Amino acid sequence: MSSKRFQKLTLAALKSTERLPAWRCPHFPECGGCALQDVTYPEQVAAKRQALLAMWDERMPQEIRSDYQLQAADDPFEYRLRMDYVCSDDRFGLRMRKRFFAIVDLQECHLIPPPLFEQAHAIYTYARGLGIPDYNVYHNTGFLRYLVVRRNIRDGWLLSFVTSERAYESELAQTAQFALERGATSVWWLHNPRQADLSTGAPLGHWGAEHLPQYVLDKTLLMGPNTFFQNNVRGFEDILRYVTPFISGAPRLLDYYAGVGTIGITLGSHVGRVVAAELVEESVALMRTNVALNGMADKIEILGGDVADLLEGPRQPDDVLVIDPPRAGLGPDVCKRLARGGPDRIVYISCNPVTQMSDLDLLGSTYRVVAARGFDLFPQTYHVEQVVVLERVFD
Repeated sequence: MSSKRFQKLTLAALKSTERLPAWRCPHFPECGGCALQDVTYPEQVAAKRQALLAMWDERMPQEIRSDYQLQAADDPFEYRLRMDYVCSDDRFGLRMRKRFFAIVDLQECHLIPPPLFEQAHAIYTYARGLGIPDYNVYHNTGFLRYLVVRRNIRDGWLLSFVTSERAYESELAQTAQFALERGATSVWWLHNPRQADLSTGAPLGHWGAEHLPQYVLDKTLLMGPNTFFQNNVRGFEDILRYVTPFISGAPRLLDYYAGVGTIGITLGSHVGRVVAAELVEESVALMRTNVALNGMADKIEILGGDVADLLEGPRQPDDVLVIDPPRAGLGPDVCKRLARGGPDRIVYISCNPVTQMSDLDLLGSTYRVVAARGFDLFPQTYHVEQVVVLERVFD
C-alpha cells in the first residue's frame, strides 16, 4: 500500500484551505523536495492529523481518538539531517515534482541550514571545475551521480560522492581535501555501477574521520555514509520521550530493526536489559561500536539476523518489543509470528502509517491499541511518523 493514500487524504483535508501567495524558497513548487510551502505550518499539522484519523477509521478506540495528537515539529524548516542532491547534466539539486528524470538546478535549499547547502553547492562546482563529469539520469551515463550531505545537530557534516565508475581518483581526492578545508568532518567515495537509482554504494575510500557522531538525548552514536539514521533527530527525541513510559521497568527490551542501535542505547537505562537485532551487517558492526562507545556492553545483547527468524523463539510475556521497520512495514509473515509468539506489549514506530494500518489489521485479533500519537518529523511534505502501542488480548 502506497503512502500516496496518505497524500490524498492530506490534500482532501486541505481542500478548502487558502493557499499562501508567497513562500520561502524560490524553487517551490517546481522542486519535489517540498510539497506544502504554500500552506501555513499549523494548517499542515491540522491536515495531517485529520488524514491520520481518516486512515484509522473504526480501528481506533473512541477514548484514544478523542485525545489523539499530532505533535508538531519545533522548526518546519532546516530540520533534515540528510540530503541526497542529484548531479545530472550540469544541474545540482532535486527531482522536479512529478518528473523523475527532470532535475531542478537548486541555488538554495531550506530543508537543511542554507549555509550548509552553500557549502555542498560550492563543492559540486569545484568538482566540475576539475573536469569531473556528472551523470545523466535519463540515459544512465556519466560519473558523479549524487552528492550526499549528512549532518549532526552540532553542525558537523559528512559528505559522500556516489559515482558510477572507478575513475577520476586524483580529482576526487583533490575535491575531498577542498571539502575538508571548508569544514567537512568526513568525505566518502561510494561506488554504484548499477542502473538502480541509489544514493548509497560500496565504499572505495574516505578522507578525514571515518564516521560522523550524532547526538540523541544524552547519547553519542556514530553513523557512516550508508547506515540508516533518523532524518530529524529532534523530532525522534520527542518520539523516544513519548515511548519511555511504555517501556520503563520492563525486564527486557527487544529493539528489532535496530539500525545502529539508537533506540536500545537511548532507552536502555529504563529497562533491565536490551536485545537489539539488525539484518544489515554494516549497521550491526556500527551498533557494536556504539554500544561500546556508550559503555553499555554489559546491558545490550546484539543479534544479527532477520526479525521473522528471531520471533520463532519461545515467547517471554514480560518483554516489551519496540519495532521501527522500513516503509514497507512488517508484512504478513512477521505479523503472523508476532500474533503467535510476540510479547504482551509492542511499541510500533512507523514512517509509513499506510503500511502500519495494514499490519494493525493483521494483528487486530491478537493485540488491541492502547495508545497512539502522530509526530510531524517531515514538515513541508506529505510524510509523517506515528507511534502505536499494542497490548495482547487475553481470552
